[in-house]
Amino acid sequence: MTLWTFMQSVLLTFNAFAILNEQRFLEKCGLGHSSLTSGYVSATSPRGQLIGLITAVSYMRMPLVVLNSLVIFVKMVFG
Repeated sequence: MTLWTFMQSVLLTFNAFAILNEQRFLEKCGLGHSSLTSGYVSATSPRGQLIGLITAVSYMRMPLVVLNSLVIFVKMVFG
């Protein structure tokens, strides 16, 4: 596995986190931001860290669009 393949897999994972809907999916699984702010989940626990990561990625949608466009361009040019 090359560094380029690893970066693509990380980008795909971030894309998957970015499209998750908080009200329809994450709240049902207990991974919504409200469970973190209500004190149900500790912010330092692994579950709290995952909630923070999902929340951060959902705010980074525009940079993800730019990175996806860059990856698509590189794939088209270099195969």
